[in-house]
Amino acid sequence: MNRGRQQSAKRRFKTGQWVQYDGMYSNDWGDDLLLVQGDLFPTHPQMGETHWFYAGPAVHYDHKSPKSNGHYIGY
Repeated sequence: MNRGRQQSAKRRFKTGQWVQYDGMYSNDWGDDLLLVQGDLFPTHPQMGETHWFYAGPAVHYDHKSPKSNGHYIGY
């Protein structure tokens, strides 16, 4: 694991912050989401703003970002 990912594994990211590293992220409510660099950390659909943690690299690199035409479409 490179140094940037080690540091991000210890950090908490807030809803609305930019994603710095591609990978799987988990939130306070136990949801996992694949995010790529440049995405925004989303709100939870029922609980609102939450914190996100880096959960590890994406298993399938062929997955696409949860964006449609460049706009976040939620999860």
